[in-house]
Amino acid sequence: MILFGHPLHPMTVHFPIALFLLGVLLTLVYLRRGQPEYDRFAFLSLMLSELAALVASLTGLLDQNLLAFDDPRRQAVNPHITAAVALLVVNGLLVYMRLKWPDVLVRRRAAYLGLMAAGTAVLLATAWLGGELVYRWQVGVQP
Repeated sequence: MILFGHPLHPMTVHFPIALFLLGVLLTLVYLRRGQPEYDRFAFLSLMLSELAALVASLTGLLDQNLLAFDDPRRQAVNPHITAAVALLVVNGLLVYMRLKWPDVLVRRRAAYLGLMAAGTAVLLATAWLGGELVYRWQVGVQP
């Protein structure tokens, strides 16, 4: 789907990336300083990241339809989609854990931080694969 001559997906991907990384950073600051405001804003950032990731995923699927069905670049899109779905799941689990156990950073700290680290790794992989689509495969780039 094109808006103002540009694909929608590149316009929306920055929000979930920034919000997820902000949530990770604020969680680490909370663990260091112990001020509850950091914890609340970290959780809010992760919730907003999940919503923004859903929007980015939908726009990505719409933009994928700009490629012809027999375009060989479609195969390069599949790993990006897989990584993005994994990120949606991990981010969703982080939000779920916080809703189910508000004291998750006390009772299940290792599991939560491990999932957060895994989410960061998946986010980096997703972003790298997206960069490959643009810069190597020229997906969404006008000739």
